[in-house]
Amino acid sequence: MNTAELKLDLINHITSITDKTKLKELLQQLKFQSDESIYITSEDEKQAIFKAKYQIENGEVLSNEIVREEIKEWLKK
Repeated sequence: MNTAELKLDLINHITSITDKTKLKELLQQLKFQSDESIYITSEDEKQAIFKAKYQIENGEVLSNEIVREEIKEWLKK
């Protein structure tokens, strides 16, 4: 698939999205990839990062293997 075909495929997918939240998220991702924009971390994201760092420092983590097994179990439901 060449660049023009990829762009058309992307445009077709975007035009089929009706969820405003998903469109905002997609736009944010595209802007993040641009050299012209700066990603601003929201307060919720800052809190999530802080919590994750705390959990890592305190050994409150799961191995990748355990996480994969949990995902398999969730998908069975």
